[in-house]
Amino acid sequence: MTEIELNEAAKRVVVELKKIYPNKLNIKYHDKKIGFLRHDQAQQYLHNGEMVIEVNDVTEPNYTVSHELLHLLLLFKGAPQISFNITTGSKELDNKIMATGMELYDTILHFLVYSQQKDRGLINDGVKELYFKGVLATLKPEPQNSTDEWMVLRTLTLLDTLVFFEDEEERILSKLKTLYPRTFAAAQKIYAALTVKEISSAFEIRRAVVKVFRLFDQQLEQWKMPPMNLQNFVTLTAVLSKRQKRLEVRQLFSIFHSELHENLQDTTAYIGISKADQQNTFVLPTPQSKKTEEEFKRIYAMPIGDFMDELAIPYLTR
Repeated sequence: MTEIELNEAAKRVVVELKKIYPNKLNIKYHDKKIGFLRHDQAQQYLHNGEMVIEVNDVTEPNYTVSHELLHLLLLFKGAPQISFNITTGSKELDNKIMATGMELYDTILHFLVYSQQKDRGLINDGVKELYFKGVLATLKPEPQNSTDEWMVLRTLTLLDTLVFFEDEEERILSKLKTLYPRTFAAAQKIYAALTVKEISSAFEIRRAVVKVFRLFDQQLEQWKMPPMNLQNFVTLTAVLSKRQKRLEVRQLFSIFHSELHENLQDTTAYIGISKADQQNTFVLPTPQSKKTEEEFKRIYAMPIGDFMDELAIPYLTR
């Protein structure tokens, strides 16, 4: 481990987090310095009650640490979260879907995180150059007139690149168009759809996550690749108004029996799909009672707030 002195802008983010997070925050630095930026250069986790930010690469620690902390600030302030509560039965496929869902979710949060970093002076021309070097180091050029196993990673990476550079697209356009013509065009199309409406509140974040899941699967289908069914597989926190919390479950959700298993009790899953946006919002195990039909009649008739509280299903109120 090595010691790093963060700059004042990054230190202010640390102070902000400590005001919200009451437990100890521990930032650990490794000696590695690869010379470009990628999202896998730091990780956050809980250890013995303390929040640990482990920085695996110190190419630009002010950027990397502040990025992780701003993600945490968003969550502590009430951004919707995703979880993975069902399994396809294939660990390899599960991991692929989860990685894709997490990348797309993080990209939506990056509309806010990157903006905060720019406002605080934590993204400058030097950081932009290191970020772009990371993109080029991560992605192989596209094959001509065919798809390959890198199409998903290219599209995910290039979509995030567009969010990072925002209104400076011309700065990177020609290089990316040349190296990745099809996936860059796909990323531009998705980015354009995401930027039609503002992304700031919890409700707007949820709406954007649902949209990007849907658009990404549509793009895979256009390439004749199997969709990942992210709207069914990934559980996304509900954002409810006070009025909606008083409505019956049946008014906002449809609960479907799935052939997939839920992870908690390893029973066949019942997936709660929002009628408004068709997104997986909660997952239930098979009821232990043999009177399954009666149990779901009871659930459907419950006020949504009572139902969520009874089953400890997380949700946000707007």
